[in-house]
Amino acid sequence: MKDEVDPRGDDVWAVGNKHMTEDAGLNGGSMTDADWKQLAGAATNLQQAALELAGLPDPIVVVKPGTKIAFEDADWGDSAKSVQHNVDQDPQGVRDLANALAQHMADLAAAANKHDAATAGQLINDLDGICESCHVKYWYPSQRGLINSIKKNSGVDPST
Repeated sequence: MKDEVDPRGDDVWAVGNKHMTEDAGLNGGSMTDADWKQLAGAATNLQQAALELAGLPDPIVVVKPGTKIAFEDADWGDSAKSVQHNVDQDPQGVRDLANALAQHMADLAAAANKHDAATAGQLINDLDGICESCHVKYWYPSQRGLINSIKKNSGVDPST
């Protein structure tokens, strides 16, 4: 996950961030054919990583034994062991979320191939929530309360 899905997600955001409008949309006017091609390619690469994750056999291994995850040593961090436990409790849920990410990236690649800035921009913006839906359930569930508090204070329904 962290070695395949995460960096490929960063590649998608790199294109989106470079061409972001003031209202967090995608400025199609600043996108060149090369940018659209890069966005479609990044989305396809992330789609493939998500499909690979969805196809992993049981048990899904989060990290190699003895390897730490980001923020594991922080007071507020979750350990690789706890993340592995969460995944072991619901491997099909991980696969379902990975498949949802793969479909989302297929939609983004299609929008990029059509040079559809409105759709592509919305899909890029929605990617954070797609990622968070998995992360908060499996990777950092101890942060759920903080995330819900931030959402509530921002006027967003914490259940979303």
